[in-house]
Amino acid sequence: MDFNITAEEEGIAFRIAERLRAGDSPTDDDLAEELGEDVRPHLRSLLGKGWLVVDADRSLKLSTIGQAALSSRRDVGGAQA
Repeated sequence: MDFNITAEEEGIAFRIAERLRAGDSPTDDDLAEELGEDVRPHLRSLLGKGWLVVDADRSLKLSTIGQAALSSRRDVGGAQA
């Protein structure tokens, strides 16, 4: 897992976490509709770095390590979801 992510990627990861906590299971299309098409390369990067996983319905989820990393970042003053 690559823990070096950009500020944009971190914001997207926090947004996914927020939607998951609300009971939503966003797809890449959902996020592109909400945040714009330029979100797609960031999603691919987060997938490649091990922060996200895709389930059978194409829904994005935070990986177990991604969840822990976001929790850690929030605890040290990272962005609030």
